[in-house]
Amino acid sequence: MSPFITNFLTLLFAIYAVFIPPAKVQTRHALTDPGDFLKVRGISIRRESGKGVKIALRGTNAGGWLVHEEWMCPTNAPDQQTIRDTLTDRFGAEEAQSLLDVYRGAYWTIQDFDNCAAMGMTAIRLPFTYMDFTDDAGNFFPKAFDRLDWFIENCARRGIYVILDLHGAYGSQNGKHHSGIHNDGRQLYHNEANRALTIRLWEAIAARYKGNPAVAAYDLLNEPANDTGLTGVMQWDFYDELYMAIRKVDPDHIIVMEACWNPPDALPKPRQYGWKNVMYSYHHYAWDAKDDQGVTGHTIGQIVGITRALDGVPILIGEFSGFGYEGGWRYTLKNYNRMGYHWTTWSYKATGDTSWGLYNHNPPRVDIYGDSAETIREKWSQAGGEYAREIWVKGVVEEYM
Repeated sequence: MSPFITNFLTLLFAIYAVFIPPAKVQTRHALTDPGDFLKVRGISIRRESGKGVKIALRGTNAGGWLVHEEWMCPTNAPDQQTIRDTLTDRFGAEEAQSLLDVYRGAYWTIQDFDNCAAMGMTAIRLPFTYMDFTDDAGNFFPKAFDRLDWFIENCARRGIYVILDLHGAYGSQNGKHHSGIHNDGRQLYHNEANRALTIRLWEAIAARYKGNPAVAAYDLLNEPANDTGLTGVMQWDFYDELYMAIRKVDPDHIIVMEACWNPPDALPKPRQYGWKNVMYSYHHYAWDAKDDQGVTGHTIGQIVGITRALDGVPILIGEFSGFGYEGGWRYTLKNYNRMGYHWTTWSYKATGDTSWGLYNHNPPRVDIYGDSAETIREKWSQAGGEYAREIWVKGVVEEYM
């Protein structure tokens, strides 16, 4: 894309943004009062159940904490299910859970909440899978909600809202490793039992957090494209089932519908299903970008598509990265803010020398197939914040909070 076209479109975005009043973020305080409860009003999100000031939800994802991905976590497992199955087969269910608890207790600590608050974050998107709550048959674990309760409580103390993101549904909504189960991508929408279990899980989550002002929204399904790479009526109809089930339990929290990938046709008009108090979400990865301009061009295309869609709801860019291109990061963040989008980067922390995290860390890599339980425990205990170092991406993102 030529610099002339890029600058022209940027000017159009800036003119369009004039008609969107800038969001006013309240002074940070603990999110415990009913006045902190968020609801949608038009294309904005406001406090006081939609009657108060606008809020800009800006932050990051807690990726890698509850959902392991081999490329960004200290493990050689291809997906979450393989970790659980392998450790259980080798050491028994109780020891397997104990080892995972060591990892999770080290990976995200009080220091990480403080880091996010110091950056000025107003939101963290929290990815999880059904495996955190139940077995494959849907039987809830005795302490199924302990981790989420702890995370939400600590965010609330620091004035940070939490977006609850079902990253991995029963059977997997996309068949990708980051859903927790790597398969053919046809095991949710085409499986009535898995659909029913996923609905039941969201009903339980909604019952747990109904009225909780620190929970900003329920993000129904991460990247829900099954084996086609697209979202259409099949996903929309299932969203409607989830929406109706949640609304019977919790009529108040914002519900997020995700697209794969870009507008204007990836999601329906909300009025088509009668959805209210909803937010639409898109992800942004300029995979073929080779420089700043490549990221910029992809961002322009995404914004043009969202503008064309004109769905009349708030927009969340739930995952995105400018990769190693600082100019691309700055252009994207600046224009997301201009357009009034809410956003959460992917991700807070990653292993290796990479631009994917705000922090990088290099704990010893666990071999789930060969390491002893004692060795796994020792290695995963080193996944904590004290071993992480901030990188340049953090400074750039912080400027646009």
